Amino acid sequence: MATKTDSFGFNDTKLFQVARDCSPDDHKHTQNLVESKDDMLYVWNAKNCCILVLNWRAAASRKKDDLKHQTLIPSAPQNFTVEKILPSTDGTFLALAGPKGVSIIELPRRWGPNGQYQNGKECIICRAYNLDEHLFTENAMLELLQIRWHPASPTDSHLLALLSDNSIRVYDVDSLRHVWRIGPTPTPQAVIGTGGTGKQAGGIIAGSPGNNVSSSGITSKLAYLNSLGDTAVDFDIAPPRVVSSATGSGSGSIGDATFSPTLAGTTTLSTTSSTVATTAKSAITPKEGGALMNDSLMAHKNKKSSTAATAAGVGTKVEWPIVILRGDGNVYVLCAGIDTNRPKLQGPISIQPQVDDNYGLDSCSLIVIPTLPPTVIIAESTGKTHHALFLEESCPLERSLTSELADSNLTMHPCEWYLHVLETVELELGLPSVEETKEAKSYSCPLHLKRDPLNEARYFAYHNAGLHAVTLDFTRPLHEFVQQEYDEELAEKYPLFNSHSRAEYVVCTKALQNANTNAVLGFTLLQSPSGLVLFLASGQVVSLDLITDHSLIRKWPLAGSNKKTNNGESPIKNMLKDSFQKRIHSILKSGLTQPILKLDQTTEPTPQEAFELLTQATRMLRENYFVRHDKARQEIEKREHVLKLLKQQQLNDIEELQAEKQKIRATAERLAETYEDLCDKQNSLFKRAQEVVRLATLRLPKGSFSEKQFAERIEKIHQSVKLLQKNVDQAKQKIATQQIELESNKKTAKEKTITLPVKQENIIKQIIGEMYTQIDSNVKDVKKMNSILNLT
Repeated sequence: MATKTDSFGFNDTKLFQVARDCSPDDHKHTQNLVESKDDMLYVWNAKNCCILVLNWRAAASRKKDDLKHQTLIPSAPQNFTVEKILPSTDGTFLALAGPKGVSIIELPRRWGPNGQYQNGKECIICRAYNLDEHLFTENAMLELLQIRWHPASPTDSHLLALLSDNSIRVYDVDSLRHVWRIGPTPTPQAVIGTGGTGKQAGGIIAGSPGNNVSSSGITSKLAYLNSLGDTAVDFDIAPPRVVSSATGSGSGSIGDATFSPTLAGTTTLSTTSSTVATTAKSAITPKEGGALMNDSLMAHKNKKSSTAATAAGVGTKVEWPIVILRGDGNVYVLCAGIDTNRPKLQGPISIQPQVDDNYGLDSCSLIVIPTLPPTVIIAESTGKTHHALFLEESCPLERSLTSELADSNLTMHPCEWYLHVLETVELELGLPSVEETKEAKSYSCPLHLKRDPLNEARYFAYHNAGLHAVTLDFTRPLHEFVQQEYDEELAEKYPLFNSHSRAEYVVCTKALQNANTNAVLGFTLLQSPSGLVLFLASGQVVSLDLITDHSLIRKWPLAGSNKKTNNGESPIKNMLKDSFQKRIHSILKSGLTQPILKLDQTTEPTPQEAFELLTQATRMLRENYFVRHDKARQEIEKREHVLKLLKQQQLNDIEELQAEKQKIRATAERLAETYEDLCDKQNSLFKRAQEVVRLATLRLPKGSFSEKQFAERIEKIHQSVKLLQKNVDQAKQKIATQQIELESNKKTAKEKTITLPVKQENIIKQIIGEMYTQIDSNVKDVKKMNSILNLT
């Protein structure tokens, strides 16, 4: 049954009931055991080491008949604790990952009316591949940090795995394709594999997991690197670019523009605030920013022309830059494709504007949002997320490695990119107590980032304290700006980033400082319809509907806004009504969104903790809601007083208008009587004038010109009448003559008789006689025939 916190009704499904009973033993830290791909929902069963699958879209359409979930059993058991599942791009494979291993499961085929695996078979054994088991067994300190499916895999089977020894391993199902070194090696000495499985070229070591290295040496060096923050903690794959296959240098840009922002801001958000306070961190003036923008655009145009010339003469290939984040906040880029044997490692790339803490010394997560240009999100364990644009350098720069650990086997190439931080969003991890508001925030935990596949301007951050949703407001105007052609007015339109990102605390799982952690065990996003699913350590499931694009709501017209304003309605009334409503809405709009509270229900809170929670709620109401309602009440009272004064003034004006109306009516009656008298006098004068004119005309010695014309016209008519009468008389005479001739012809016709000549008369008589004779012979023949045939 769907509720306000469970829009899709997953809490009552058998799938999550089983997952709730079989939750992992270690549920104090955030994991991701729930994933979705298209209409399939995957949940890891930690107790039975299997995967629970449900076609949630088909289950939602069949409300009366419950659709049973399926169980996918891996053919090879895992020797590690699974903390993350990740389906491939096309849903062909499913990766299981944990700190001590990774496995790939080949998903079965789907058919049947409900779109289930193997027509809804309850239990299915799937082929599973455990990758490099001996590598994690032999190295006790080695851990798996992140996995990503490569988006350009032709078989949808290439998996990238980041290990704590500063290496990325590329697997094609169960085969190891490459080992890319991305940082100082934890081995006490350079190691080159044997038997053709290890390569060293260009500063990139491709080694085999079977290298014999001292375990104590690796452990000590790895711990040393971790303490300095020189180990990679996360990576993501940026949009591709086209490079020259001859030189291997970048000859195409990511996205379609090179952009250098003018100002950068640091954004600070409260626990549930969606408004942002920005302080400028760069000393660049708008004029300098416009010049920088012009130089960047011109460099980009020159680079595109050189790119076209290079592509025409030399073969090209596609590279996927891999953005790598280290624990100390440094960002590196590894330029590699799926089949690249010698990738180029660049970094640490420059982060602008520069700050003392390098935008965080405890970085934990990174994602790349494929905007134009790409946006890189860097998260810290303290709750800060930095929004930066991934831009190309006008010319590659060499970076000094004095602060890096010396590694003779690692070669750094000139940096072709840099990051420009636009804003920093600070997310509070849990509801702050009274003591925490007075002091600095003390709680911290790793943040896990996930981008929204349907809305590139939004991403989610889930952690031990709940779930945040952050919306980037600069992506849309930035995309429109990049699509424009370069002109001189671009500098005047700059800066572009007038609006700030908005963050919403969706679900909070930590409200008390010393309470048990209700960590997130799984988070995924659904599509068609859009929604999110959050699985907590307490067994609760939160499923909410999502708005695909917030900008569409802002563009919707308000109710009645499309109606035409009545011309008879007062403009002042319309102005007061609209402005007052907007004013009250702006006052009552708190800018704060209270999250859904989901706490650990395994233990009852003590009276002190309950009182503290009540105090927090009371303080929140007093500071953020009651104040706004009081302000709205004062505004309403003020408006009421103004309207009363306005009403009184209008009543006085009405009385004055009524008196003026009476005066106008009396004046109108007097003017009407005067008008009638004037009309009578005018008519009498007009008649007298006509009579005078007639008498004057009669006394003239000759007729007027009009009278002469009239007389001539009458004379012409008289002549025409005479001619017509003459013609009529002639016609009557002709008719009489013809009548006499006709009567004489009739008399002669009656007296005339017709007589035949004698010869013709004899011929006629002869013919009649012959016919009589023939008829008589025919009659005889007929009678004869009747007698023969005995016919009567």
